Amino acid sequence: MTSRMNFFLLFIAISCILTAACTAPQTPRETSPVTAPTTESSPIPTTEPPTPSDTVPEPSDTAPQAAQFTRDDVYELFMDIAFGCDNTGVTMFSPSSENHLFFSLEGQVNSADIDVVSLFTREFNRITPIEVFTDEPLNSRGSPIIFYPEDSLDSLEKRFVACQELDPETGKPLYIIYNTVTELPNGERETTTKIYLNANLAGVEREHYLLRAMLYYVGFPGQTYNYPDSVFYYNTQSTTAFTPVDIEAMKTLYHPGIYEGMSIQEVRWLFFND
Repeated sequence: MTSRMNFFLLFIAISCILTAACTAPQTPRETSPVTAPTTESSPIPTTEPPTPSDTVPEPSDTAPQAAQFTRDDVYELFMDIAFGCDNTGVTMFSPSSENHLFFSLEGQVNSADIDVVSLFTREFNRITPIEVFTDEPLNSRGSPIIFYPEDSLDSLEKRFVACQELDPETGKPLYIIYNTVTELPNGERETTTKIYLNANLAGVEREHYLLRAMLYYVGFPGQTYNYPDSVFYYNTQSTTAFTPVDIEAMKTLYHPGIYEGMSIQEVRWLFFND
């Protein structure tokens, strides 16, 4: 009996404890606020957006741009290339419907040489106001450009060499302007010009000197010391592409004030005193 009573009292005590726990006021448990993830929560530090001054690089940091030049730059280059070698007056070819400038390729010519002449013909006719060429250099009796064997170049009479360029390493001629003078029965003297190129030239050097020969015949015998990228630069053997200032200088040959035989002083007066 006593044991039953003790069990009953223990049951009553446990029930009272559980009831008190359920009815006692509860304080809310503190929790950390939960926020939605954003890109700013990345642990990788970010930088502020660049200011306008940051987005515009300095000129020295930009890619190379087309060279800028003035009208006076063009005129100065024209005077450099229109005079030189043996030329003291402007040389102009005056075409007409029956008068075209022909190039005659002779000697050790290859197919690439013919392509160079044809390309130059098209380019020059496109930038000048008149057509001055035909492009059949092997069938022409026009202005001769002769690819001559290297050993034979030394046999040319030195008194007829108006100007030449030599290989800086071997001293062999690369390019020769050759003016023979013949006395006619009436006492007048006739000058015949031929341009000899070293037949050993190859690749871009061969193309460069072939261009120089054609440019001589159209009125540009000179060179420039001011534009290293120019086909006319004095110290190049491999440039084959005309720069923008080259093209503008060549166009100047057809300026309305330019005429055959004009001296450099007259050209300067025309350009800088008009």
